[in-house]
Amino acid sequence: MHALVGENGAGKSTLVKILTGASVADSGELVVQGHRMSHLTPERAREHGVCAVYQEPSLVPGMTVMENMFLARELRGPLRVLARKEMRRRAQEALERVGSEARIGVDVSSLSVADRQLVEIARALMFEARVLIFDEPSAILSGKELDRVFAVIEELRTAGLGILYISHRLAEIFRLADRATVLKDGRVVTTRPVEGLTQEELIRLMVGRDIGERPPRKLPSDRVVLETRGLVLRAGADPVEFELRAGEVLGVAGLIGSGRSRLASAIGGIRPAKAGTILRNGEAVEFNRPHDAVAAGIVVIPEDRKGEGLILDQSIRANIGLASLRDISAGGIVRVAEEKRLAADAIRRFGVRPPRPEILTRNLSGGNQQKVVLGKWLVRNPPPEVAVLDEPTRGVDVGAKFEIYKLIDELVEAGAGVLLVSSELPEVIAMSDRIMVMSDGQVAGFLENGEFSEERILTLAVLGREHSEVAAELPTPEEVAAT
Repeated sequence: MHALVGENGAGKSTLVKILTGASVADSGELVVQGHRMSHLTPERAREHGVCAVYQEPSLVPGMTVMENMFLARELRGPLRVLARKEMRRRAQEALERVGSEARIGVDVSSLSVADRQLVEIARALMFEARVLIFDEPSAILSGKELDRVFAVIEELRTAGLGILYISHRLAEIFRLADRATVLKDGRVVTTRPVEGLTQEELIRLMVGRDIGERPPRKLPSDRVVLETRGLVLRAGADPVEFELRAGEVLGVAGLIGSGRSRLASAIGGIRPAKAGTILRNGEAVEFNRPHDAVAAGIVVIPEDRKGEGLILDQSIRANIGLASLRDISAGGIVRVAEEKRLAADAIRRFGVRPPRPEILTRNLSGGNQQKVVLGKWLVRNPPPEVAVLDEPTRGVDVGAKFEIYKLIDELVEAGAGVLLVSSELPEVIAMSDRIMVMSDGQVAGFLENGEFSEERILTLAVLGREHSEVAAELPTPEEVAAT
């Protein structure tokens, strides 16, 4: 298992495209199984056993599992008729090999995210992959789903496959990898055995500097900037009720399907709740569309940056300007100079790379796309008084994560309230003043500062509110250290 790590824009995705034949290198050689490869195409890469499983599964909705597994590589019998029986047999064997219970005849859109990943892996194995490239496989997974994929990856290594593993989650690198290559600005910084490396040293190699400690934050004020009463997100679930204070980060934790993103979309007017009231500065408000929430000083950074956060075929400049059209337009015409100023400000503050305002956001790395999503809302004037951040650091490198954390600190320092939704428990624990744990569309419990621990959060998330006493009896990390 060989890990490939580096900041967003370091060249990881470009290298993967070269290895799989999607892009052509400017110079140099690619050697596969001892054979020097030239004019590599995706087809030739697959023929030589090089396959990739990407962060966002590349399966085609509306087609079955089997049809996706054989897409463009269908088996045919006499008279060019599809050999469906043989295709079903091979597909079933490959799915069983990776431990997937997906039925080959169902539409892939009905599968869980983890099952889609397993179908991708099975498709690669079915055509005798010898080198598997995993590009951020954990970015859209958590909990048991992630453990399933990790178990399959471990089995594939044991079976003799070569695995190139790309991830921003450094804990995964230390858990899985034998060696790590660090890229920066398209160049190799070093290749080292993982054993003997520390996390701090790996970060320093990636970003070229030490990531210092963040300064302590002042205590939140008593002023409530956002409150929910009787907010029903799911039929049969109890109402979600909480208060968010000025200068406070309220972390929202829970497993996939717990209702975290549903809550964010309700607050942002994206998908109104089934019942209940949202109060802004103590007054009831009604959000039937995102514009209503924005007008009330609330912004939502969505979980799905490509589907909901960006117009991919527009430039960085145009995307940054979208959230400020009223301020940078006159008579329905955008003042381009103002739009350029906003874009330059966002690119500078967030370190978007490459720093070219006219580049299409489709051509940015995932982490740089996330910076654009954040930037378009947070360079607005005035800044938001309530920010709902749904997985703000997903697919973002450690250096960019630190910049986003500093930005959150700046928001709360300026008096904003932040609702931080995240699947990364260390992130929730480190950034939050309080933590609200959700389970099955309702609140399972609140944890105050000093009560935080991953075990307590997971106990509430898995077992629900009925077992809050069990969670309360678990020791905190400080208590464990003291004993």
